[in-house]
Amino acid sequence: MAFKATKGQGSFRIEVEPIALRNLLSTLNALPKEAQSSVRDAAQPLSKRLAGQLIMFGHSSPTPQTKLVLESLLTPRDRLIRVDIGGPKKVGRQYGGEASKSGKGKKVRQSAASAGELLWGSEYGSHPGTDQAGRRYTNRFKAGRNADGYWINKAVDYYTPIVAKEYIEIVQQIIKESKLV
Repeated sequence: MAFKATKGQGSFRIEVEPIALRNLLSTLNALPKEAQSSVRDAAQPLSKRLAGQLIMFGHSSPTPQTKLVLESLLTPRDRLIRVDIGGPKKVGRQYGGEASKSGKGKKVRQSAASAGELLWGSEYGSHPGTDQAGRRYTNRFKAGRNADGYWINKAVDYYTPIVAKEYIEIVQQIIKESKLV
């Protein structure tokens, strides 16, 4: 399994890469294009099932921002089991901005928090304290700090062995059908 934080986007990508298949990518690259497409077709439903588990665990998270982060969940078609969470998608409520020139009291150019900005707090919670500038802040995510995580780590730890086993069987079957073994 690989956890990759995408640089600068505040996203969390989960790819299931079983230890028994360290050379999986080189093996997949050796497959004919039709077989690679079959692997993609087979991995997509497994990715969607993992995403379903993330949604289920996310709804039991004590941080209210988790439901916003869940809106950014994607399962791209890939040769690996893959779920992307976070990123630049705007999911938070509108804030800031400036008064409209029409004078009707509406604000324009408001911004919203991206899913990536809320991701880590929704997973690990927060605590009150003081930032580097000496400003006091509150417990922004309403749940105390939890180093084990509230929903992503729990869902991945619970469901990865199940989908990894199925994925291994699928890839082995496709390799046999391609007569590479």
